[in-house]
Formats: sequence, C-alpha cells, structure tokens
Amino acid sequence: MKYITFPTANLNEIPQEVLDELHLVPRKSVDGTQVIMKLNHYEMLFPQPVTLELLDEEETPQEPNYPYPVYEGEELNTLLSGPDWSSSDSAL
Repeated sequence: MKYITFPTANLNEIPQEVLDELHLVPRKSVDGTQVIMKLNHYEMLFPQPVTLELLDEEETPQEPNYPYPVYEGEELNTLLSGPDWSSSDSAL
C-alpha cells in the first residue's frame, strides 16, 4: 500500500465534516507540520487533474506524478520509525 506525506496546512483546508464522513484520522508528524495518509485517501481529498497520453501498444501507462513524496514497503517503515514520525516518549 502506498502512503503520501504532505503539509498539515493542506489538510486544514478540508472541513472536519468531510474527514469524519470518510472516517479519516490522518497521522501527523511529531512536530505537527506533516501528515501521512494512504494515497487513495489523498486522491479522494485532493483530486489531481488527469491528462491522457496516447500510448503505443508496447508502452505501459505512466504512474501519476504527485506534488509530495510517496512511500511504500521498507521505505515507509524507515520513515515511520524515524524521529519525525515516532516519539521517544513512552505512554505509561
């Protein structure tokens, strides 16, 4: 599954009612400046303009370009275990 990180300011433009309706509780970075969410949820909240290119039969469709970094697999695990996304405080 792919995840995207983007500025919290962008999420603040989305009314809380919309997030509640979609049952989304985005995770914020430790300092609160970044949000991470599943890419498909990001696409629902921030639809991207689609441009269609005519492809030859041998060409494969191109992945969309996103304005922010997209993570999956081990790269995602490394990000989430880093200091920006995991707090060293332990809840007792």
